[in-house]
Amino acid sequence: MTSSPQTTTAGGRTWANRASHGLVLAALGLMLVASPTLGSASSVLALLVSLPLLALLWSPGALALLGRAPAQLVFAGVLGVLTVIYVITARKAEDVLFFANFLAMLLSAPIYVWARRQAGERLALLVVRLCTAGALVALGFALYDIFGRNLDRAMGLIGNPNLLPRMALPLGFIGLAGIWLDRGPRRWLYLAGPLAALLATYFSGSRGASLAVPVMGLVALAFLWLEATTRRFALVTTGVTLLGGIVLLALLGDGAIARFTSTFDTVASIFANGTAGGDGATQDRLNMYAAGWEAFGQRPWIGWGWANLGHAAAEIDPLHFAPAAGTAFLFHSDWFNFGVAAGVVGLACLVALYAAPTLGALLSPRDRWRDIRLYGGLVLSLGFVVFGLTDSTLGYDAPTTLFAYLTALLLGGFVDEPRAQ
Repeated sequence: MTSSPQTTTAGGRTWANRASHGLVLAALGLMLVASPTLGSASSVLALLVSLPLLALLWSPGALALLGRAPAQLVFAGVLGVLTVIYVITARKAEDVLFFANFLAMLLSAPIYVWARRQAGERLALLVVRLCTAGALVALGFALYDIFGRNLDRAMGLIGNPNLLPRMALPLGFIGLAGIWLDRGPRRWLYLAGPLAALLATYFSGSRGASLAVPVMGLVALAFLWLEATTRRFALVTTGVTLLGGIVLLALLGDGAIARFTSTFDTVASIFANGTAGGDGATQDRLNMYAAGWEAFGQRPWIGWGWANLGHAAAEIDPLHFAPAAGTAFLFHSDWFNFGVAAGVVGLACLVALYAAPTLGALLSPRDRWRDIRLYGGLVLSLGFVVFGLTDSTLGYDAPTTLFAYLTALLLGGFVDEPRAQ
């Protein structure tokens, strides 16, 4: 029996829809659940899974949706500008390929289109539950690292102690939005997300990432307090956090917080004599920042190119960074990475990226979801600003993918508008 053209077309569309759903769900599982412990591997796999989704951009109405999405326009614009700069600054043809550091900005576009077409409570709940699960997974592997593998600092299966909390904290605090979305006693379960992320950060010993905890925490408490129905959650969250901290210190002892309290001594030493004292990790960063500042001063407009960050460090400070020439070197700071790679243009691109989630939320429709989008936008924008002060975050594979995909899901799926067809 021969199918009619209409039946064939409908069947093909149904198969394509199912395939896109499956690919998106696989990408979400990798980034929202597995990324704290799989790190860069989760990002590589998620991007590979997402590549076929680019076909969604040629579906009816997709470009119109993206044209009304400020964050997606920022992502596309930044990717285009940086690619042009990499062409100009390339020392060899393959240097242009460093645009792939920001490939997630491009691949977040089909994620956004898919989310807009699935928008509503069902998708929003799925996202916050996956984020909460990701924070719990981070804590689970952190505990395994410390008490099972006897590591000094939690790092996950494939990652490092600075990357794990930079994945766990955004997931935990975005997952907290389930308090506004779910109903009944289940709402209390979403407090587990930020608490698990906080504990994972503690066990990772990452001082830089821990600076984002009070920032994200204040955003969360402010939004919980502003709404009468969630004020009790703010009070309980504060109480549980304080009690949990006291219990943790009692169980692990004063020595457990020595790495964090040493930060004050390090800061005092920096202001007193310009060195980090005995803190080798901080001194290495100070050396990087000094080299980065001088490199920026030499080429302030369009920089050296991302592929040449190692060359810049080696030429400026051969004593410390001669081996970095020609390597995938980073300055352990988003501001220096972007400034050295692309000058003031790069810094403008960085500011635009940081602002994109919040800008998208502010310019979004005034529906019942707007406050949730604004909460999530501020968590991402402010959290990643803090992350980027002391380590490479945007432009580094896993955090960049998480930032771009969470922005697309938040602004595309947490809406109360009619679904685009």
